[in-house]
Amino acid sequence: MSSEEITIMYKESIFGNLSPYIMIVRIAVLILALFNIQKGLQGFIKEGFFNFKGSERFKRSGYLLLLLSVYGIIIRLLGMSQKPKDQILSDIIMYLLLLAIGIGLLAFSDVIKKGNIIETENNLTI
Repeated sequence: MSSEEITIMYKESIFGNLSPYIMIVRIAVLILALFNIQKGLQGFIKEGFFNFKGSERFKRSGYLLLLLSVYGIIIRLLGMSQKPKDQILSDIIMYLLLLAIGIGLLAFSDVIKKGNIIETENNLTI
């Protein structure tokens, strides 16, 4: 495509010509978060439920999903005039669900970390 066609296509977008690059970054953050979740689950299988590495990976994934969801909500609210209201509402609901998953991962990470501490103290007591 020529630069004129690209300019016309992204004219209404918030970021203009940078929109495809911003989308690539958002997809990369999502893939990184999913990769960390997968590695955390893999750590459960290899090292048992209460391990520090799994806890850190879930914590990292939670923060990445929080970042992605808050960023998505802000972008949707800034671009409200460009899309139909029902699509904006469904996008915001999706991002709120992603926010809840991120908060859940952070809580799950904290439970695993505290369980690891209790398990270590229990092993030292015996």
